[in-house]
Amino acid sequence: MGTDNTLLTVERLAIGVPGPQPVTLVKHISFSMGRERLALVGESGSGKSLTARALMGLLPPPLQLQAQRLTLGDEDLTRLSERQWSRLRGDRVAMVMQDPKHALNPNQPIGRQVEEPLVLHAKLSRAERREKVLEMLAAVGLPDPAALCRRYPHQLSGGQRQRVAIARALLLRPQILLLDEPTSALDMSVQAEILNLLNRLKQEHGMTYLLVSHDADVIAHMS
Repeated sequence: MGTDNTLLTVERLAIGVPGPQPVTLVKHISFSMGRERLALVGESGSGKSLTARALMGLLPPPLQLQAQRLTLGDEDLTRLSERQWSRLRGDRVAMVMQDPKHALNPNQPIGRQVEEPLVLHAKLSRAERREKVLEMLAAVGLPDPAALCRRYPHQLSGGQRQRVAIARALLLRPQILLLDEPTSALDMSVQAEILNLLNRLKQEHGMTYLLVSHDADVIAHMS
C-alpha cells in the first residue's frame, strides 16, 4: 500500500481486549492517506473512534492494537514509547474530539489551553506564543481573541468551544488532523458553520483530514 506521497499507512490494524478469552473490537482494517480528505465510515459502535484513537496512541487500557504495518511517514507507530507519542501528538498528528465539553479543561482559561502545544513543542517566547494563539483563534472565526483568551470553556457556546478545539489542534500545522464526529454534539445550525470552516482551512492551508463519521451528509460535505 501507499506511494512516495503517502503520509499514513494502516495495514491489518486490529484492536481488542487480550486475555484467556480475547475480544476483537476492530478486525484488520487497512487504508492509506496522502494529502487528502478521507472519511472513515461506519455505524455507531463499529470501532471508528477506536481506530482514530489508536492513530494518536490514546487507546484506553486494557485495549491493545496489533498491525502488520502502521506508519506515519517513516515513523513506526507500533514501536513508540509514551514519551515519543507525546512528541508526535500535536506536532505531526492532532485530533478534534466529538464533544468539545470533554476536550477542554474547565479549570483553565482558553488562552492557556490553546497555547499548550506551543509550550510543549516550540521554543518561542511568551509574546511569540501569544501572537500565534491570537492569530489562530482569529483564523477559526472567533471574534476578539484577546478577550476570549481570558474566558473559560463554560462561558462559551458549543460552537465556540469546537472552534477553540480546532484552533488548538491546528496550531502546529500537523501533517494529519483526525476529526472524530466533529459536529455531532452541536446544533444543526452550528454544524454547517464548523464544516464550512474546516473546508476553508483545507483550501487555505492544505490540511489533510481523516474524518470519522456515520452521518452521510457530513461525509458528502467534507470528503
